[in-house]
Amino acid sequence: MANADTVTTLDEVHAGIIAAINAQFPTLATVEAYRLDRKTLSLPACLIELTEMDVEPDPGTEQLAVMARFEAHFVIGFRQGALNPKLEVRKLAAAFAVFARLQRWGCPIGPAEVIGCYPDDFDPELDQYECWRVEWRQVIHLGESIWTDIGPTPEPVYSWAPNIGIGNEHYYRELAELLPPGTELPPEEP
Repeated sequence: MANADTVTTLDEVHAGIIAAINAQFPTLATVEAYRLDRKTLSLPACLIELTEMDVEPDPGTEQLAVMARFEAHFVIGFRQGALNPKLEVRKLAAAFAVFARLQRWGCPIGPAEVIGCYPDDFDPELDQYECWRVEWRQVIHLGESIWTDIGPTPEPVYSWAPNIGIGNEHYYRELAELLPPGTELPPEEP
């Protein structure tokens, strides 16, 4: 039976995103979430923000499912030597979009769905920067789940109405009895 553990925190998701970006893009001098001081920023940089959380359908775990929308702001300076900063920031945003697609950041969350890459003003007072942002979204279950891996995994059984429910347990049979002799059920997923 598949593990139903979907418990994580926003801290764990942010830490997973930052760790994955640092590992994939080691040339970035700064990878942070919610940086307040942008005037002393070491470049090139990637700044992460969670910008929205829309409620999703109930996942059946007593958790709150949200579609979390994230932004990664990629910032480089105008001084790139012989490189064109306008092209370099676009290439960096595109490379991240490719990397982010379907990422779960080491957390039990839904796969990332990249929405797009866009020019970004970053900070109007800091006109020496080129900045693009990449937006993505993914489902996160917030809070504790009622489902745990404690105890035995129930075996599938069957019966027919009206011989179902409490008091009719003796009518239930193993699902394997429905299969032709010699046929085995497929193995359960880990």
